[in-house]
Amino acid sequence: MPQNTNPESAGSVSSASITFSDEKPINTKPQIKTATKRAAARKTAPKKAAAPHASLPESNIKTSVSAERLAKLKNWGGDKVMSASEAIMWRMEVLPKTRSTGTSLHILEGTPDWSRFMATMEWMVGVVPRLRQKVFISGVGQLPSWVDDESFSLQYHVRRVSLPAPGMQSDLMTFLESFSTTPCDRSRPPWEIVLIEGLDKNRSAFALKIHHSLTDGAGLIQLFEGLLARSADEVLSPIPKWQPQKSLWRRQVGGRLLTDFKQLSSTASSMGRHAYKWISDRETEFSKMALDYTRSIMALNQAQSGGGSPLFRKRGLATRIEIFELPFPALKAASKNAGASFNDVYLAGIIGGFRRYHEAYDMTLEAVPLSFPVSVRKPGDPEGGNRFSGVSYHAPVYSDLNEQLQAVGDFVSKVRKEPAIDFFNQLMPGMLAMPNSVIAALMSLVTSRMDAQASNIPGMRETVYLAGCKVLSHYAIPPRPGCAVMYAMITHDDKACIALNIDPAAIVEPRLLVESVTAEFNEIIAKFSEKQD
Repeated sequence: MPQNTNPESAGSVSSASITFSDEKPINTKPQIKTATKRAAARKTAPKKAAAPHASLPESNIKTSVSAERLAKLKNWGGDKVMSASEAIMWRMEVLPKTRSTGTSLHILEGTPDWSRFMATMEWMVGVVPRLRQKVFISGVGQLPSWVDDESFSLQYHVRRVSLPAPGMQSDLMTFLESFSTTPCDRSRPPWEIVLIEGLDKNRSAFALKIHHSLTDGAGLIQLFEGLLARSADEVLSPIPKWQPQKSLWRRQVGGRLLTDFKQLSSTASSMGRHAYKWISDRETEFSKMALDYTRSIMALNQAQSGGGSPLFRKRGLATRIEIFELPFPALKAASKNAGASFNDVYLAGIIGGFRRYHEAYDMTLEAVPLSFPVSVRKPGDPEGGNRFSGVSYHAPVYSDLNEQLQAVGDFVSKVRKEPAIDFFNQLMPGMLAMPNSVIAALMSLVTSRMDAQASNIPGMRETVYLAGCKVLSHYAIPPRPGCAVMYAMITHDDKACIALNIDPAAIVEPRLLVESVTAEFNEIIAKFSEKQD
């Protein structure tokens, strides 16, 4: 199995830096001085089977990491130039409540050997070039781009900690509340990893903090589909030594500015002429389309005009993280028996959880301002990156589960067909001309109107391993951009893993909220355990 014999040299990755724990270095050259003795040695020396050692030629090493997985990892991250929405997320960091750094959390069975773990991390940054790249701001009016970090050091990005005994889940959450809210160093690749040892029941945790401008939830799963092993003894493929490509500042700034200006001028002129002719020829049709598009935008952002719960009006910067699991097969069966989609059941459970929370205060909740992403990722899109648009929903609250599921299902199916579904991303280029502080303030105004945001991420449905340890569960601890609580669910193997990022200034009893939403999901599972007539 792969071991890193010198973890301190992890900043430079090459095939020679990975060895295997059950072997000694291979010496295939007997120390024989004369040609006659060398020939005799070749005849008499017993033949040894070549062991899978990283110093051997690559073609001699058998590996279970497929060429397809390696190719996807090499290209993970997509374009070298950020999209407008990714640039906006990067620039919103000026306000703490609009930061968009999330944390992926894998709970592991056992604790990986540290040397083997570091060897796996070396392999990871070796096969995923985007993880060795930082953000480059080329100039006014230019989208940020990804360039190699010439001073990249794995030691900066990877570390380990040990929880105080007895290592309860509450201890893990306390650590993550600090780790996940600490911004990444913007002068380096915007991610950090920590191996958390000492979790109870002979477990450990692998936490990857990563900026949203690098990837959305679906892209994160694509990354782990390539990185995680399918068996405990999977052999890592050797990787060639990589060297950072030096940034050609003048070409990136001056050349791109001139080229982009020429292209922009030409494109704008051509688009203007064609648009004028098109509108003139289709004045009535265009007016109808404009009205339909405006109506569609309003439908996608209906929660902006409604008020939220009086219990959740206060907002703060503190963070409370909670996680829990649900049986995925039972939840999926319930959705099928109810005639609803799995996502509809997820949103209905969140809404019902809010209803129960308010009932504990003897309050009646009529609606929940709730937003959620809708994937616009298409077949053939690059792995990683961000391919989503946002929808806000002024969700009516019903005590009857059938009515609640029907209302959610009707809304979601309708908005997916809206012509303005990608309006969020179309709006972003126009915002790039604004100062960072104005962008952050505007986005904060929009997101703070929401009581909740929710994300549903289909995860891996097979058993996987990290550095020899089985992955028991996978959570996405989301950022919380101004709302009272952000939910994120990843379906991993047979579990639905749900994480909540709670603002304790708004939700003063976080455990009550967790108990409320868990009770609502359990009622859904019980009620729809059999198909309804």
